[in-house]
Amino acid sequence: MFILIIGVLIIFCILLFICYSYMQNQRSKYVSQMYKEFKEQYGANAKVAMGFSQTNVFSKAMTLMIAVNPEDHRVIDAWAVTDNDMEIEGRTCAEYLGIDINKYAEDVRKRSDKDLLMRKPTQIKTAKEKAFAMAVMQILNQE
Repeated sequence: MFILIIGVLIIFCILLFICYSYMQNQRSKYVSQMYKEFKEQYGANAKVAMGFSQTNVFSKAMTLMIAVNPEDHRVIDAWAVTDNDMEIEGRTCAEYLGIDINKYAEDVRKRSDKDLLMRKPTQIKTAKEKAFAMAVMQILNQE
């Protein structure tokens, strides 16, 4: 009886792993398709970067794509890809439109230096904020 229970648990775990792998594969395909569309739309006129963040194993992953005007370094457009109720969706992030990435990076650096001097722990960011910061750093490193 004990061996039967162990066998059923092993089969259940294998099925769970297969479902999780399939979901991750579908998410990866969707993100790459959206990034291709984003790059086609803004690639010639702007610098394009993508940031990814997942705060912990149980939270949902966040992928953020931004396009930045090369002259004034302001965000032209930003798209986010999230998992919402087992459905992958992409949407515009209006809160990042118009942000000057040079000023943003400078503010982040000053804030982290100040927190370090005050010996305060760094504030916990959301997955979306971490993904945006990663995309900004990619664009600033392209220059």
